[in-house]
Amino acid sequence: MEDFDLWKFVLEFVDLLSKVAQTALAGFGAWLAWKTFLKEEDQEADVIDEGAPVAFDPADLKVFETSKQTTWLKKTVNGIECHLDDNREGKRNGHRWTLSNKEVTQILASGDIYVNPGFKIRTGLLSIGHHTNWLYSKRLYPDPAGLHHKVVELLRALQQ
Repeated sequence: MEDFDLWKFVLEFVDLLSKVAQTALAGFGAWLAWKTFLKEEDQEADVIDEGAPVAFDPADLKVFETSKQTTWLKKTVNGIECHLDDNREGKRNGHRWTLSNKEVTQILASGDIYVNPGFKIRTGLLSIGHHTNWLYSKRLYPDPAGLHHKVVELLRALQQ
């Protein structure tokens, strides 16, 4: 009888350990998901212009804003330019890319402008022509159609 009681104790102990391990894994998974959900994203790009910062006027379109970064679309004589103001240590500010007048005409004709709100609470993705997956702030544009409309207006303004 004594062996039976010991065996029962071992089984119950193993069962308890497996439940503790399951609970710990579930808690870690929930914590990791919560941290990912709240994470403030940063815009990244390879092309950086070393030139002077550009002064923005009210017609410029702010598409992304965090405590450390702001992304602007700006109508210039060269076309539509994307500028990134980055306050992070070691990062540079300025021009990222330009859409020429010809590219803007092609984009408007083909409708190659996509706004994907995605599943994240703070950011979605904006693609204009071959410049794809740029972050936009849902706080600035809670309705994806509103951002799409603003981008189309900015592109059309270049053709006038």
